[in-house]
Amino acid sequence: MRRSTPVAIEIAALLGGLTLIAIAATYPLIRHLSTRLPNDLVDPVLVAWLLAWDADAFRHGLTHLFDAPSFFPYLHTLAYTETVLGVALFTAPLQWLTANPILVYNVAFIAAFVQAGAGMYVLARALTGRRDAALLAALAYAFTPLRVAQFAHLQWLMTGWLPLSLWALHRYFSTSAFRYLLACAAAYLLQTLTGSYFAYFGLIPLVAVAIADLWRFRPPLARTVVHAIAAAVICALPLAPLVSVYAGARREHDFKRPASEIVSLSADLADYVHGHQHVALWRFGSWGNGEHELFPGAIVSVLAAVALFSWRRGSASRVWLYAAIALVTLVLSLGPQPSAWGHRSPIHGPYQLLLDVVPGLDGLRALSRMGVFVVLGLAAMAAYGAIRVIDCVSPPRRWILVALLAFGIVAEGWAAPIRTVPFDPLGLPDDRAAYTFLRNSGPDGAVLELPMSVADEAREQRYQYLTLFHRHRTINGRSGYAPALTQWLYSDQLSPLADLDHLDVGIDLLRAIGVRYIVIHRGAIDRAAADTAMMRVLDGDGGRVAAKHAFGQTVVFTLTDAPAPAPEPGWRTVPASAMHARASHSPDRLPLLFDRDRDTRWLTGGRQTGDEWIELEFDAPHRVAAVRMQTAERSFEDYPRQLAIDVVEDAGSRTVFQGSVLPSFGHGFAVNHTYPTIEIRLADNRARRLRLRQLGATGTMFWSIHELEVLER
Repeated sequence: MRRSTPVAIEIAALLGGLTLIAIAATYPLIRHLSTRLPNDLVDPVLVAWLLAWDADAFRHGLTHLFDAPSFFPYLHTLAYTETVLGVALFTAPLQWLTANPILVYNVAFIAAFVQAGAGMYVLARALTGRRDAALLAALAYAFTPLRVAQFAHLQWLMTGWLPLSLWALHRYFSTSAFRYLLACAAAYLLQTLTGSYFAYFGLIPLVAVAIADLWRFRPPLARTVVHAIAAAVICALPLAPLVSVYAGARREHDFKRPASEIVSLSADLADYVHGHQHVALWRFGSWGNGEHELFPGAIVSVLAAVALFSWRRGSASRVWLYAAIALVTLVLSLGPQPSAWGHRSPIHGPYQLLLDVVPGLDGLRALSRMGVFVVLGLAAMAAYGAIRVIDCVSPPRRWILVALLAFGIVAEGWAAPIRTVPFDPLGLPDDRAAYTFLRNSGPDGAVLELPMSVADEAREQRYQYLTLFHRHRTINGRSGYAPALTQWLYSDQLSPLADLDHLDVGIDLLRAIGVRYIVIHRGAIDRAAADTAMMRVLDGDGGRVAAKHAFGQTVVFTLTDAPAPAPEPGWRTVPASAMHARASHSPDRLPLLFDRDRDTRWLTGGRQTGDEWIELEFDAPHRVAAVRMQTAERSFEDYPRQLAIDVVEDAGSRTVFQGSVLPSFGHGFAVNHTYPTIEIRLADNRARRLRLRQLGATGTMFWSIHELEVLER
C-alpha cells in the first residue's frame, strides 16, 4: 500500500499536468468543443465521420464495419481509408452518450497530446529511473513542433502506444515475464489500429529493441522464440480480418501509390530544420509546407546530442540504441530517392529495397510522417542528456532548471491560439430541410449530391459526413483512394454529367446504377449553364423523376426506378469460329475480342471521331438477340459515345439500335463493377452481317472493347 500511493499520485499529477498543457496548447478549441474543428474541414471531418461510423459499427458487432455509406455502389468502402479503430475503441462510449461527432473528435484531439506524453513518460522513466528526465522527454515527444504540421491528422497525434510498446518489450527482456510481451503486442496492435502506417513502421523500433536486448540479456533462445510466436499469433488474430479486406480492395482496384507521389511526399533532409509557420517561436525562421515541416525542436536535439557525446557507461547502450532508431527512421523517411536541400541522390535509398520486397508498402505515400519515429528516438535520448545537464546544477536549484527546460520545450511547439474552423453541416436552413426530408424518406436509396468536384475537398467531405444524418448511401465520398467510377463521374472532361447536351443519358446511367435521390445545391454550382441544363433535364417530362421537393436553393429530385433488363429466354452464344471480324482500326487486335481474357482488349488507338466500326460476317444467317461488350475498370471512359448497330439481311440493311450505351453500362456496372458488360438487345432479325458503328466524338478517349459476345435466339 505504501508503494502504490506515490505511484498513483505520480500518475494523477502527470495526466493532470499534461491535460492542462494540452488544453492551453490547443486553445481556443476548449471553448468550442461542439462547434469547431482544429486546422481545417477536410481530414478532421473525415476522422470525425470515421469515429462516428466505428461507434455505430461497435453496436452491431463490427459485422458491417467496412460497408461504409460512401462511394455507392461499391462495397467495403471503408477499406479506402483508415478505420481508426484504435481511437474509436476509447471514444465510442462518448459518441453513444452525446451523439456529437465533433465533440468526440475534439476530445480525442486534446487527449492525443496527453496520451503521447504519458506513453513517453513511462518509457523514459523506466529507462532512466528519473522523474525529471522522464517529464522532459514526455514534453519533447508530445509538444514537438513537428506535431503542429500534423494537426489535421489525428492518427499521427495519437502516438502514445509506440513508446508503451517499447517499454513493455524492455520489461519483457529484463524480467522474462510473458505478460509484458503480451502488453507489447497489445500496444503495437492499438497503434496499428490507429493508423495503418504503424503496421509497418512500428516494427522498426521494436525490432531494434529486440535485437539490442537479446544481445544484452541473453535469454534462453527457445523460450523467447516460443513467446514471440505466441504474441505474434495473438496480435495477428484481430488484424487478420482487417488485412483480408484491405488486401481484397487492393487487388480489386489496384490501389497503390505512383512512384512520383511517394517521392514527392518523402522528406528532404532540410525538412528537419524547417518548423511550421504557425509555431510562434519559429515563425520568422524558414519553414516547409504540408508534409515537409519536420523540425523536432532545438532543446530536444541539444539534449539528445549531449547524451550522445557525453554518455555514461551504464546508459551508453540505451543511448546508442535510440540514436540508431532515430537515424534509421530518418534515412527511411527520405524515401526511395533521398534528397538534401533539393539535391536528389543519383542512387536509390534503402527504402527502395523495402518497396521492392515488402507486400503492400507501395500503398503508403507520406513517408515524411516517419519524422514521428525520429522524435521518438530523440526524446528517449534527451532523457539521458537531461540527466547530464540537470546533474551539473546543485540539488536545491535543479527544479528551476527542469522548469526552464520544460517551459522551453513546450514553447518551441507552441502554436496557440490554434486555427479552429466552424463546422455545422446543417447550418443553412435550406440544407437542413432537404436532409431532414431525406432522413424521413423511403424507400431507401442512394444519393448523389451536386455540384461534385475533386478540387473542393471540404464540400465532398461534408457530403460524406452527412450520411450520418440522412442515413442513405451516397455516390459522393472522399478518402485516401477513390474508385474508378467516382473518378470518372468527377472528371470535368470525361464525366457523362459534364456533357450538358446529353445529360438525359447521364441521369439514365445513375438510375441504372441505383441512384434514387439527386440533391442539387443550386447556390453552390459555379456554372449557370450546368445548373440550367441539370434542372431542365430533371424538370422535363422524360419519365425519370418521380417527385421534386424544393427547399429554397436546395432541391431534391426522387428518381424513378430504371427498368431492369428482362431475363434471357435461353439465348446461345454465337461461337467465334462462326464469325469473321473486320474493323476500321487495329485489325491486328481483333482476336483479343474473342480470347476470353477480360484484361486484353481491342482498341482504336486514337480519339473517337465518329467513323469507327467493327463488322462481323456470319457463316450463315443468325437471329441475333443481343450484343455484349465487356469493359473493365481501367477503361470506363472508352465506351462509344454514340453507337449504331446495323444488320445486313437477305432483304437488305437496317439499323436495329442507335443511341447511348450508358443506361446499359449502368445495369452492367450494378452487376459487376470490375468488369461491367454493356448489353444491347436487338429487334428480331436474320443477320448475315452485323456492324457496330461508333458515331460520337471525344477529345482524347478512344473506343475499346475487352470481350465481344454475340447472342442468338
